[in-house]
Amino acid sequence: MRSVAAVKAEPGEQPTVVATVSDAGSKGTRAFQLISTVLKNAAWKREEVDAIAVGLGPGSYHGVRVAIAIAQGWSVARQVRLIGVSSADALAAMIALKGQQEPFAVAIDAQRGEFYRADYMVESGVARVVGTLRLVKAADIEQCLKSAKNVFGPDLPDRLPGVREAFPVAATVGFLAAKMPIETSAASLEPIYLRETAFVKAPPPRFA
Repeated sequence: MRSVAAVKAEPGEQPTVVATVSDAGSKGTRAFQLISTVLKNAAWKREEVDAIAVGLGPGSYHGVRVAIAIAQGWSVARQVRLIGVSSADALAAMIALKGQQEPFAVAIDAQRGEFYRADYMVESGVARVVGTLRLVKAADIEQCLKSAKNVFGPDLPDRLPGVREAFPVAATVGFLAAKMPIETSAASLEPIYLRETAFVKAPPPRFA
């Protein structure tokens, strides 16, 4: 699910969501259309945007790359601040805001039979990391469920019965970014990807 939100953050005040839009169910990436729609709904002009928060995943590698490219391009054109946010942390923050009080885990499909997992506890309505993001096997998530620990994640209930369906949303990414004192440089924005990148050299061409 892709989403864009307009979040207003004034110094000393709680961030407020002005507008949000998503395209759940669409197979394409309509990023610019979503941005135009949310700005129209918020009655904002592009030059009024002074910061862009980007969900860095883990998630759709292509979707995250597109979001980063748009943010980097916007920062060059408009000199806006950029803030990268873990999508797992954004998902956890949303779960805490919805009233979750017991410790819980977030699980996200990492392909290749593995999952990203991070663990959180809730203090005064705020999700705090107690187990950093890592790659685990399905058995790890299943054991977590057997121990009666709540597990939340996107598109997982069919494969891992017991996982509660939940998706990170742009509004929560913006909410977290508004509370982060340090911006991210455009050059250092990159998807969260815990595997080592490996390249296989193609064999030389063979001629008859």
